[in-house]
Amino acid sequence: MNTRMHQRIGTLATVALVAAACGTTTLGQNASRGDTRAEQNHLVLTIATGESHPEEATAFAAAVAEVSNGSIEIRVDNESVAVVPAYETKVIEHVAAGNAQLGFVAARAFDTVGVTSFVGLHAPFLIDSYELQEQVLRSDWGKALLGGTRPAGVIGISYSQGSLRRPLGYTRALLGVADHKGAKIGIRASALTEMTMKALGATPVVFPPGDTTGLDGMEVNIGLISGTKYDVGADSLTGNIVYWPRPGVVFANTAAWEGLTADQQAILREAGQEAFDASVVSNAANAARLPGQLCSRGLNMKTAPEAAVAELRAAVRPVYDEIEKDAGTKATIQAIESLKATINAALDAVRCDVAPATSHPSPVAVDSPIVGTYTMSFTKEELAASPLLYEAGEVNNENWGDFTITFGRDGRVSVTQTNPSASSSTSGTYSVTDDHFVLAYDEGGNFGETFSGRWSLFRDTLIIERVGDEELPTPYLIKAWTRVP
Repeated sequence: MNTRMHQRIGTLATVALVAAACGTTTLGQNASRGDTRAEQNHLVLTIATGESHPEEATAFAAAVAEVSNGSIEIRVDNESVAVVPAYETKVIEHVAAGNAQLGFVAARAFDTVGVTSFVGLHAPFLIDSYELQEQVLRSDWGKALLGGTRPAGVIGISYSQGSLRRPLGYTRALLGVADHKGAKIGIRASALTEMTMKALGATPVVFPPGDTTGLDGMEVNIGLISGTKYDVGADSLTGNIVYWPRPGVVFANTAAWEGLTADQQAILREAGQEAFDASVVSNAANAARLPGQLCSRGLNMKTAPEAAVAELRAAVRPVYDEIEKDAGTKATIQAIESLKATINAALDAVRCDVAPATSHPSPVAVDSPIVGTYTMSFTKEELAASPLLYEAGEVNNENWGDFTITFGRDGRVSVTQTNPSASSSTSGTYSVTDDHFVLAYDEGGNFGETFSGRWSLFRDTLIIERVGDEELPTPYLIKAWTRVP
């Protein structure tokens, strides 16, 4: 179970033709303008993404539904594009070809299809704080970069603030240039990322998501480490080095965008801004919560010496010389440097404030009516419609389907999940005090996480509820659990 990881009506004939060509439909007949957006025709669009946990695309879809009062529906498709190493490039091509009206990828991927407008955002070691990234993406000149996607056959609509990418070492700590030399570093597809790793003496490897075989390290954010368990077997994370941020981009097929009315375009842009605002809040929460979680799981966080950091910056000077040959990229870098000096934002470092856990609590025998095995099933649509959702990221393929939970008399708990798209499992210890329980997972998908809640049992029906502000994942709560023999 994965835990996270929220007009002027014109003629719609053009939109209908584009939608039909892209495999979606526009519902309703033309209507004269009313007083609210809810009176518009119901328009259905698809947003394609290659993310297994499509948090950003789902958040954008939710924002569109709110801003349009339900007149525009965005359906998230994270299955049509195959999970391959360069999946983000494939998503851009998928949307440009008209197979979906909208798409979401990390901005870094656009340089793989000849778009250079976002390169300055990823200049190595430049944007190293959430505050600076937010200010850049909110600026008029930052938003203007979205217009540079047109050569790829798509139009940029909005950003999402992205997590900061750091060095995670497997066979060694990645503190300085010497540690990078000869190392196979896992990356996501990006010409700039490859150029940077080569400048540091490393061999960049565009690896399949989840497969770290043969890697000496990777560039990664703490949210991804937490959700995918990339920390298992790792030497350390370098907490005071930020390679670059990972801003995301929502974009549209050019023909589909131009087929929308001006008001529909305005709705999508407004929704994009609301989703961006939400991403800023989400990143702040993760930055406060996740380092402690990773430390408790035993991940060693190291600090690179100042001299090593200076060597890294010097080593990538040739990268700057190359990318600044593009006048637009040079102007973006200069604007970021100027803003950075103005706001004086400190580097967002991560570290362990508590000693890493070295062992897990031993199970204690449980004498409670809750002991037993229970099952429960629900669809992805039921999950997405639940008012109990914490955030949009909970709607992913590891959070729906057929579930089994077993509370053992020996104090062990296990959860399994399966559906046609994914399967997962997790296990650990649990304790019960009256009608309250605490789950402490030490294996599988929720390794290192602890959840608590309230239970009630009537005959063979188990109800699980949240208590106060405890972040018990929504899949536990969607429906009642049924005891099995």
